[in-house]
Amino acid sequence: MEEITIQLPHCSQCNEEMLDNAKFCTYCGFPENGDDNEKAKFHAQRVLKKSQIKEDRKKISSARNTLYWMAGIFFISGLVLFISLEDVSVLIASSILAIIYLILAYWSQKKPFAAILSGLLLYLMVIAANVIVEPSSLFRGILLKVIILSFLIKGMYSASQSIKEQ
Repeated sequence: MEEITIQLPHCSQCNEEMLDNAKFCTYCGFPENGDDNEKAKFHAQRVLKKSQIKEDRKKISSARNTLYWMAGIFFISGLVLFISLEDVSVLIASSILAIIYLILAYWSQKKPFAAILSGLLLYLMVIAANVIVEPSSLFRGILLKVIILSFLIKGMYSASQSIKEQ
């Protein structure tokens, strides 16, 4: 007996098999049997999505760089305070924070949302702890604090958008 094989049509975009009467590819969503307007809309949405992904990656990278900068800022400020106050505990605490921020920056390559959110929460906790110890510290360096918070929040938002798109 001879076997009869039925050759199914393939999607012109992703080359996956499609059912004979299917209008849309079940894998990529391309309207293979649709009109020119639907095909143009599909390509336009794909271009917009690639553009959005590229923009999200820039913001995530910016947030990652902010985490690296924070590690450096905490380490250098710890050294300066250690030299001026001659208090080893300040150097140890600042070094620990710097190491945590380095780890978060590295982790943000794999899990950007979780790492950036953790960095943001840690930064807010450090600000809160400083305000409890010295209330006037809230207003010192306010511009730097706002800049750091804005980079982290933008990066966190972009990371959450990229999770939704996957």
